[in-house]
Amino acid sequence: MHSQSEAEEIIQNVFVSLWENRDMLSEAFPIQNYLYKVTTNHIYNYFKHQLVRRRYAENMILEGTDEDQESVQGILTSDLGEIVNKIIGELPLRQQVIFRLSRTEGLCHAEIAQQLGLSVRSVENQIYRALKYIREKLNKESILTE
Repeated sequence: MHSQSEAEEIIQNVFVSLWENRDMLSEAFPIQNYLYKVTTNHIYNYFKHQLVRRRYAENMILEGTDEDQESVQGILTSDLGEIVNKIIGELPLRQQVIFRLSRTEGLCHAEIAQQLGLSVRSVENQIYRALKYIREKLNKESILTE
């Protein structure tokens, strides 16, 4: 998996599947075998879905009209936004608050510092660290390099 959140989502889906099919399990059919098979199927389906999305986006860019390209760009922007929001959610709480006040609310460093009772330098450091972490995670997931 490319991120911990994706892996957690697959594991959650595996356990939902286990719960939904609990009546089917018995001593004759060990739970280990079931979990292994369901997990591999979920992982396979996840990568298959990612491949389909990527191929669709590539085809739309290569063959599409201006409207199609705008739609694809909207989808890619939306996907990137979701990924960035997940990464922001991994930040320490203080960094999350400061980063969101800066980027979402549009507050300047001095306004954030005053609102949170911090020094301007502390706010600058927290935003710098948050941006660095986000860039590293995006590069690690090869989002920016593709």
